[in-house]
Amino acid sequence: MISRVVLRRCIRCGAKAVKPRTGPGRTTRYRMMPCLPIPNELPIPACGRCRSEYLDETTSSVLVTQLHAAFLDDLRVRVRLATDILSQYISLRKLELRVGISQGYLSRLRAGVGNPSPELVAHLALLCHDPLIRLRELEQFWALPATEWPPLPPRMPRCDLSIRGSRPRASGGLHDRTHQ
Repeated sequence: MISRVVLRRCIRCGAKAVKPRTGPGRTTRYRMMPCLPIPNELPIPACGRCRSEYLDETTSSVLVTQLHAAFLDDLRVRVRLATDILSQYISLRKLELRVGISQGYLSRLRAGVGNPSPELVAHLALLCHDPLIRLRELEQFWALPATEWPPLPPRMPRCDLSIRGSRPRASGGLHDRTHQ
């Protein structure tokens, strides 16, 4: 039996080329991730000419379910990679103490059991950028009394400009005259 797909007209380009399409390379924004991959096998009605997509209620609900699953998979991969990196510098137990999470939680996440929060993954990612320095900063942060935090911002050198934000001018020109 041959199934026929009815093509609809695209409201963007006018071509009669809108039908359910699948394929690689499709992404969408999901939560804080700007380009989470859309599963290749998920058909989404799209124009074959201008690539405009048309989500109906059914497609949207399936897409949200699959994107959430892909999002959780991505978080699990990221937490595993982050713990692999950080475990070269600190034991997972000490890291759990410094981050303030329960004992064994990072080991369970590293093993793929459970779903890490995006906040935890973000914190671990920041620690991974320069583990020795970031871990030392985290230890120093918790050692400070609350009254001594946040640290004072670095002092900026003062400029001797009469108008804030103006650029210094070369001397000896017409612009050096003062208005009286």
